[in-house]
Amino acid sequence: MKTAVTASGLSLGFRGKPFNTVLHTDVDLQVNSGELSCILGPNGAGKSTLIKTIAGFLPPIEGEVRIFGQPVQELSNRELSFVLSVVLTDKVSVLHSKVKDIVSMGRYPYTSRFARLKPSDLELIEFAMGQVGIRQMKNRLFHDLSDGEKQKVLIAKALAQDTPLIVLDEPTAFLDFPSKIEVMQILLHLTRTSGKTILLSTHDVELALQVADRIWLMDKGKDIVSGAPEDLVIDNQLNRFFRKGNIFFDHESGTFRLSQQHLRKIGLKSTHPMAVWLKRGLERIGFQVVNSSENLETVWMNDERNILLISPEGERTNYSSIESLLDNLKHIK
Repeated sequence: MKTAVTASGLSLGFRGKPFNTVLHTDVDLQVNSGELSCILGPNGAGKSTLIKTIAGFLPPIEGEVRIFGQPVQELSNRELSFVLSVVLTDKVSVLHSKVKDIVSMGRYPYTSRFARLKPSDLELIEFAMGQVGIRQMKNRLFHDLSDGEKQKVLIAKALAQDTPLIVLDEPTAFLDFPSKIEVMQILLHLTRTSGKTILLSTHDVELALQVADRIWLMDKGKDIVSGAPEDLVIDNQLNRFFRKGNIFFDHESGTFRLSQQHLRKIGLKSTHPMAVWLKRGLERIGFQVVNSSENLETVWMNDERNILLISPEGERTNYSSIESLLDNLKHIK
């Protein structure tokens, strides 16, 4: 598989006098062409520093970054603009500019010094807006848009630049949850339909697990670990990087959970696909849920979502909802 980005012997940080600030050393990573890669890590892990180093905004303290085989530090800004487009995390405040004008900025590397757009440029601008679903708002003012809409505009601008590599720093940072999902879906769609290579940093671990072809895990004082998301989960790397106090990554559900002290065990028997939520509810109020047993109280849910609580002696109590069952169990010593 063709490689879009390689980092070799990279030391990340900030140059200064009299000393450099070094966040990570001996970093060797690669981004495969046509894939969506996500950098995950807590605040201060160095995600933005890595993004800016790859994009050529920060020089590496040591080592080298290559984009499609070319050393980033040897490329001029113009040469870099033909292979790489960047969307940073900073909120953009632009007054009196329409959406289509912002997206048009992506074509400036290709225009003459008078910034005149050719018909082919206009076609690409329309295509980019269509790809991210903002064509209907092209005449709206950018500063009137929601944060989610603004992020789509900036992604369309990067897409209009028509580079094989797009790098984004925290593209979902200021968005509500539905907008986060929508933006990640757009980025995944771009890799699958246009062959773009996308590298992004994010805090949204659970979303990254759903869309990323490759994940890089970063934290202070730890080597960067990369791999397919499924392998990282199986190898318990998510817990190694993110476990804190009583918060842990649940391998089965693919979500972060609170570990709780279990008051007692309870059995669960069900043929209903939504019984996972019944199990979560029982765990939330302090039960350890196990396979049904004759020596335990057992909860049973059938395909019609009828709920029964069956005592070890066989006594049955019907409940109309998970809430009513949980309310009763809370009061049983």
